Amino acid sequence: MTTHPDSSERMAAAKANGAPRDAPASRVPGGRERPRLPRRYGQWAAAVLFVLVTMLAAGWLWQARSDRVEVLAVRDAVPAGTVIGPDDLKTVQVAGVAGAVPVSELDRLVGSTAAVGLVPGQVLNLHMVTTAPVPGPGQRVLGLEVDATRTPGGLMPGDVVSLVAVPPSGDAGTVAELGSPRTLAPLVTVRSVAVVEGSGTRLTLVVPQRLATRVAAFGATGRVAVIQAPLGGDR
Repeated sequence: MTTHPDSSERMAAAKANGAPRDAPASRVPGGRERPRLPRRYGQWAAAVLFVLVTMLAAGWLWQARSDRVEVLAVRDAVPAGTVIGPDDLKTVQVAGVAGAVPVSELDRLVGSTAAVGLVPGQVLNLHMVTTAPVPGPGQRVLGLEVDATRTPGGLMPGDVVSLVAVPPSGDAGTVAELGSPRTLAPLVTVRSVAVVEGSGTRLTLVVPQRLATRVAAFGATGRVAVIQAPLGGDR
């Protein structure tokens, strides 16, 4: 009669032979053991998850790169009113910048005039340039220096401002002057801005010709305050 070693004897023999220990095998009808399965499901799941994440990341990067287009940007600072030359421009790749000028329209920008001050690296759109000279017909360019308390901070070239008459520094003014200040110029365009340490803000403005002399006279006596207005005006 042939005898078969039981389960405990086989496990002991396997351990003595250096074989890895696994979970006890279950039996199927007839006394035969069910085949053991390796305990590596967690490793397989982690590997599959890693592959999926890698594929998703690669797809996202490919999509982001495919959306990028070559557009024109500013190489060096260009003050407002300056004629733009080819050396002032460079190409950059961007995605999702509305109104950016594509490289194919380079000839359209070269020779145009900066309507606002342009800073290095700034992506260009057609609203920043003009083919009309500055100042144009019916316009004058003048300088205005105001105290820091009489102009908003953060003004930029291209901003639109209103100019009102106020009492000079140190003069409290009258109730009538303060209650109904005189508007010197309702809408003028800022051409350049310079903050002067200890002095105030120096503005270069494009003003309608009929108002230029009045604004210059009030500005020379320190009687102008600046109010920022919406770029498109009040609707």
